[in-house]
Amino acid sequence: MCPLGVSSRLSGCAAMLKEIVITEQPACARVPKDFPITLCCRAQGPPSLHYQWLQLSEAPYEEIPGANKPDLHIVAKQTHLYICRVNDEHHKTLYSRWAKVKVLKDVPRGLVPPGWEGDPIIVTQPASAEVMSQCPVQFQCHALGIPAPQYQWYHNGLPTKKSRLIQIKAVKPGDCGSYLCCVSNVRGERWSAPVDLTIGQDIILQALPTVKRPKETYFAVGKVALLIGNNGYLNHPNLLAPMVDVSELSVLLRKIGFCVVSLVDLTREEMLRAVNQFLDLLDKGVYGLFYYAGHGYERSGRNYMVPVDAPQPYRPENCISVQKILQQMQDRKTALNVVLLDTCRKWYNSDCALSKVTPQKPLGNTVYGYATSENAEAYEVQDGDFSSGIFMTYLKKHIMDDKKVTHMLEAVLEDIGDDPLVKGKQVMEIRHTLKESRSLTDKVCPSRNMRLNSMEWEQHRNLPRQKVKFSCGVEAELRFQPVFSNLIHAFAKLTYTPAHLKDMRVHLYNPDMAEHSLTNCTKLDRDDSILAFGSDGEKADSMLRLSGLQKLQNDVIIKIDLHYTNLTSGMHAQDTLDHRIPTTWVARFCNKDTAFMNNDHELGTTNGCCLPRTQCSPTTNCSDNKLGANHPGNASGMPISVQSKSSSEPEENDERHFS
Repeated sequence: MCPLGVSSRLSGCAAMLKEIVITEQPACARVPKDFPITLCCRAQGPPSLHYQWLQLSEAPYEEIPGANKPDLHIVAKQTHLYICRVNDEHHKTLYSRWAKVKVLKDVPRGLVPPGWEGDPIIVTQPASAEVMSQCPVQFQCHALGIPAPQYQWYHNGLPTKKSRLIQIKAVKPGDCGSYLCCVSNVRGERWSAPVDLTIGQDIILQALPTVKRPKETYFAVGKVALLIGNNGYLNHPNLLAPMVDVSELSVLLRKIGFCVVSLVDLTREEMLRAVNQFLDLLDKGVYGLFYYAGHGYERSGRNYMVPVDAPQPYRPENCISVQKILQQMQDRKTALNVVLLDTCRKWYNSDCALSKVTPQKPLGNTVYGYATSENAEAYEVQDGDFSSGIFMTYLKKHIMDDKKVTHMLEAVLEDIGDDPLVKGKQVMEIRHTLKESRSLTDKVCPSRNMRLNSMEWEQHRNLPRQKVKFSCGVEAELRFQPVFSNLIHAFAKLTYTPAHLKDMRVHLYNPDMAEHSLTNCTKLDRDDSILAFGSDGEKADSMLRLSGLQKLQNDVIIKIDLHYTNLTSGMHAQDTLDHRIPTTWVARFCNKDTAFMNNDHELGTTNGCCLPRTQCSPTTNCSDNKLGANHPGNASGMPISVQSKSSSEPEENDERHFS
């Protein structure tokens, strides 16, 4: 055990191992500001193991200079997350668990004794409370400890909650009595002072009958969202806005605590796989949100999504039923299910027999938000570089409102109804069985065995920077920026150039993938140029877009070409490096989401064109209907037209279970 070390040990074989095995994991800690602490990580495996510690604060995690020993010695200034990377001479890599060092800044002077070794010290004691019946109350207890202490509350001598905070939404007589908290870790335990909870006389409420009782507070055990946007179809008209809409919605949902998976351009098999993984994350008390933007249709109350590989014409087995997804969401006993569909709801095959609709369970926790009404189309706006669905244009204005989900959607409905561009063409529809005033902004109070932690979720989508050095002495840094859960951008930035070299140009490309690569970021389009700058405002020298990550079976190899002129010889030269991204790295990333997007589909449509998310009949032609210029998505002020593209008639979908 390291002196003042923070670690938890795993049993391991002392014999030589072919694979890397971490036998001692770094552990979390809660310490006062400016306290010296040591994080420990030990591993067994092949000879010549190399350690590298990384740190995460608000930016993507970065390597800590010089931190290449099993022990990391730090002075805790502020709260950070730390992780240790262990690799061998064959480039096999294994990461330790994350360790959070929480810094408590308001620790009273003298509370921590000299030579403190990490036994629990209670910093915040709970306080007694007297409240009215049915009113909320909470007790809290905060402590220092190395490793971070665990909490066990007792009510009238019986164990109850295991957290720093115990909260009662509406106090009842059975909640009254004595409360105290036991704080413990491997170095010892401490008990808080006992406190009492009592109910005061209700005469105050009886004397003031008009007093409004406090609003009831709801919590989610976890919040998870699956967003799918299908832009590029193989056999049907392409769309413009789904990629943009998914990106904007993912940013907003993460801000209110959702763990988000965002995916674009999926085949039927990939959509089914994504839905199954999404369902696996749902559990009792979780808020689940499913959003789809792309081609779709409705028949007999059933909604269907069209994958990008659906044939022309598509048959029942080529599409996916939204109601089947909702049914399986309900089977997980979630606290809230929200389904947002930004698709058309028209049906063109009047000769097709009706299908039987299985009623949904009346659980009182389901909300449907349709971008348009039954037997109508949903439109998207394109004006030059800008594209967005009408539904998303107004949804993003209200989705972070702290109000009941249905009330939030009603505000979206009203805004769409006032939009002159789609008046009489697109009217949003809301259906729900929500009996409680639950909001998408409700706070998360995770259970101990719950897998959904938004902070840990976000850590997985941040890829560390990598430094490379060419044989000529030039040094560069590689950065990776998530765009969607199945699309990332790789950037190269030259960081050091020897004095005898000039005219440097660096180029990233992948020989196995026909992806978008730019060697000069001044040529990037509007969305790419935003992504070409890091959080420090520094501009990259080259960018490579890697998409379709869900399809990868092998490691990704990035070629890095450097072109330069040697001043000594006057010769032009080239140097090339290979950089490997392990499939395990990409697979971990593909289950997480990110903040930005890039619309790489330029379809050559007319400026200011509003396209429906459907396949219209061959006789449909709305291109001459001018709807006006004063629209939120019409930056140019030019007239915007509505246009439908022809296709063959779709057919009804079957109801087989997800595989």
